[in-house]
Amino acid sequence: MSLGLLALAVVPGIARGDESLAGTLQRELAGEPPALVERLLDERVVLLSGAGREPQDDPSQVRAVVLFARPRDRVIQLLQQTSRQIEYRPDLKKIEVVERLPDGEVDLQEMRMMLMRISTWLRYQWDVPAGRISWSLDPRFPNDLRAVEGFWELEEIDAGHTLGRFGTRVDVGPALPSMFEEIATRKNLPQTLDRCRRWIDSDGSSRP
Repeated sequence: MSLGLLALAVVPGIARGDESLAGTLQRELAGEPPALVERLLDERVVLLSGAGREPQDDPSQVRAVVLFARPRDRVIQLLQQTSRQIEYRPDLKKIEVVERLPDGEVDLQEMRMMLMRISTWLRYQWDVPAGRISWSLDPRFPNDLRAVEGFWELEEIDAGHTLGRFGTRVDVGPALPSMFEEIATRKNLPQTLDRCRRWIDSDGSSRP
């Protein structure tokens, strides 16, 4: 028995019907604790850092893994429809595409946080063959936050499942209370990622 299969054999709670999916996930997540596979199959969204569980966690930076029940191509197509984020993000009050580019677009996003309205201009970049979507603030426009950046890296697990690796960093700058960083990442993000997963798994029909 290989070490990967041995690790799966000692992880409780994986149903026989999930063995093939679990085995593929274990290979894709090599280097992570074997118990992560069981959590991912059960919870579908797992924070890897920035969750506040460890002293070294930085609340401004978060990494997570998400298991989507959709083919990779469809997950990419839905995530590229950035203006539809408002369908699963109640904090967003406005999204407007202000520029379309050969490899992405620039969006104006307005969100409400603790009774404050915050505007950002995000430059999205698509690398569809690599399954990567990334974003950062566009410095050509006024932004209420000092830094926002993030990415999705999407890998096909099987015909009906996609593994999403997610990362983001938020720096609110000196003009806003530092607690906004924690709200935008550690407090709000787990629920936002789960809503995004449900929205994609429903092919864009789920609403919070």
